[in-house]
Amino acid sequence: MTSRIQYNNPQGAESLGLPYHYEMVSDKKRVGAFKKAIMKSCKGKIVLESGAGSGILSILAAKAGAKKVYAIEIDTIVADFAKENIKKCGYENIITILNKDVRKVSLKDIGGEKIDVVIAENLTTWEVTEPQIPVMNHINKFLIKKEGIRIPTIIFNTLELCESQYRFENLVDVKTYYFEFSGIRKNKVLSEKTLFQKVDLREINSMSIAKKIEIKVSKNGTLNSIRLTSPIEIYGTIMFDSSDSLMPPVIVPLKNEINVKRGDIIELLIKYNYNTSWKLFECIAKLNNKK
Repeated sequence: MTSRIQYNNPQGAESLGLPYHYEMVSDKKRVGAFKKAIMKSCKGKIVLESGAGSGILSILAAKAGAKKVYAIEIDTIVADFAKENIKKCGYENIITILNKDVRKVSLKDIGGEKIDVVIAENLTTWEVTEPQIPVMNHINKFLIKKEGIRIPTIIFNTLELCESQYRFENLVDVKTYYFEFSGIRKNKVLSEKTLFQKVDLREINSMSIAKKIEIKVSKNGTLNSIRLTSPIEIYGTIMFDSSDSLMPPVIVPLKNEINVKRGDIIELLIKYNYNTSWKLFECIAKLNNKK
């Protein structure tokens, strides 16, 4: 998930450590939304969680009455920590920890029976850096029943045209992508929010995106960036947009600046691959007013 990873993990080590997981479980908006979905969907079901972390969502599934829970965690240290939490809660007979990459989990690893519910909170804005798409592709191909429940279910990748301020104290220019956490200066939004792509996690999704989209300018200004957000349908009517620790809006600068006025049409060509890096995200904008 897009978080303050560099703060919690400045050396870039494989293990993110407990400060990162403390941040995640402290996020009431995030945990609360997933808890509602779990309580509605897991009773009497075989459940698999991808990226169990502290174990909190797997424990909530057991508490909701799940018949069996497979909690998959690739990090050995974190998997051991989750195991301790599960034991303390008295659910070690219901929850099995698998210290493994979920993309390498087979039916044999989970008792030979396909699961009823998957909880996969490997989320990031526009799925750029986290493995949500490859994880769900693997689960959909091999591990879940066709009618199984996916938590979350659908991601709506949306965007807005923006004018961002990259100059500070009239001395320094810092033109880069950035996460719109609290305390970050706000930009001037130049368009309505537009749906770029609906990602249905019940389907097998391509790993590469290359798509053009046209957006109408709603406010005069200098177009120099786009603002990306990913509202999520977690389950049914339970929705999540972002919090100050998870999936904040991401501002991506454009290579060129365009002076725009209300009513102008901007054509964007966006290219990127899931589960890579924001440095590889490409967006080309051009004015495309129709005669």
